[in-house]
This record gives sequence, C-alpha cells and structure tokens, in this order.
Amino acid sequence: MNAAIVDDSVEDIELLYSYLSRYCQENKIHIYIEKFTDADTFLDAVCDTAYHLVFLDIYLKCMTGIQVAKKIQIKDPRCQIIFTTVSGEHAPAAFRLHVLDYLVKPYGYIYLKDALDNYASSVSRMAHYIELKEGRERTRVPISDIIYTDYSNHYIQVHTVSCVIRSHLSFSDFYPMLSPYPNFLWCYRNCMVNMDFIESYMDRDFILKNGESIPITAARKREILQTYADYIFDAHTQTGKGRRV
Repeated sequence: MNAAIVDDSVEDIELLYSYLSRYCQENKIHIYIEKFTDADTFLDAVCDTAYHLVFLDIYLKCMTGIQVAKKIQIKDPRCQIIFTTVSGEHAPAAFRLHVLDYLVKPYGYIYLKDALDNYASSVSRMAHYIELKEGRERTRVPISDIIYTDYSNHYIQVHTVSCVIRSHLSFSDFYPMLSPYPNFLWCYRNCMVNMDFIESYMDRDFILKNGESIPITAARKREILQTYADYIFDAHTQTGKGRRV
C-alpha cells in the first residue's frame, strides 16, 4: 500500500508518521509512506505513483488542500483522502469531495486509528466486482471502478475509470447486479450512476467528477435527489467531522 503525507509543517508530518508507524506495528501491516512539504512536488509524484491513501493538509503554501484533492480525484478517483488541518471550517467543502475523513489538529492516535480502520473497511467494500460477458470473453469489473452505466441497442454500457465495457444484456437482468450496492442510484431510464463519482448536481443533471453530465428523470427527481442527499449524509456521519481529542 502506498500512502503520502502532504503538509508544510515538518513537525506535523513527523507526528503523523509516528502514528502511522504505530498503527502498522499494531496491525502487522506495511504501508510505504512518502512525505511532501509542498503541493507541486506531490502532484508531480502523482503522475508516476499510484497512491492508495493521501493525508492532506488544507493550509498549504501554493494552493489549498481542497484544490489538491480535486486534482488527485481527476488523476485517480479511487485514491482515498484524509484531511488533517487546524480548522474545522472547511469540513463542508471537504466532504462534498467525498473524502474519507477530516481530522482537526491536534488529534490523538485514537482518531487516526479510527480513520485507518475506516479505510480498511472501505477497501474491503471496494474489493467487490461484477462479471460481464463482453463478446466471447468474461470480464470482472471492480465495483469501485464503475462511474455509471447506460443502455443502448440491447447492450449495457459500463463506463469505468479506464474504459467502456459493452455487454449484450437487458437492463432488467443487469440491474440486480448493482442494486445491492448503496452507492448506485437509478437516476434516468436505464441509467445507474455511482454516487461516489458525483461532483454536484444542477436542475436536471448530475455533474460527475470527470465533467460528464448524467440526466435526472423529472418524474422521480425529488426521490432521486433525496436518495443522493441521504447517501452523502450517511457517509459524513460514518466518518465524523472535525474530530479532535
């Protein structure tokens, strides 16, 4: 597992590093940790390294942690982000990005442990996949890679972070594959969207983190938006906001 700490305070970096080392020792796991004191150097590294988890301060010199997080999510939407900062005022903006956690300095080891336990739980959930037949081949598609799905000319089209998979399948047969997962929302005709990839919404559309728009059916608009709001609220409740000793 690759992790990065991005913070312009060397002292804060070393404290977090000591917490991470303790967690690894207690849980008998290995985390390869890189330390960065400025955002630009880190973003250059992101081009060459796939980070599974990033600890990100909000008050950086060149740009805010919010701006850095948006760039991370464009590069790799699967990367999990935990904000570490001195103020809780940015928590609403942070959680709109669906970050994993938000820790307010000074925080104790127990809160870092809770955040990492939550990460381990989310990784376990993301390990799930569906299996589709594409032509003569069967393809396993990780649930966490699916951005949205739609239907065209008797084919289900599964739009993932890396490609589009087409499978000759009716929507009624495909729907039960994703319906058990609470992050998938049936929002328009034969279209399902992964709410983890939604950036915002407008009057008639969801705006995804990759810039695409997914329509919201008018007949069920209130129900759909309420489902999305409940999902976001539950995600925030599970991770906690601005936790501090």
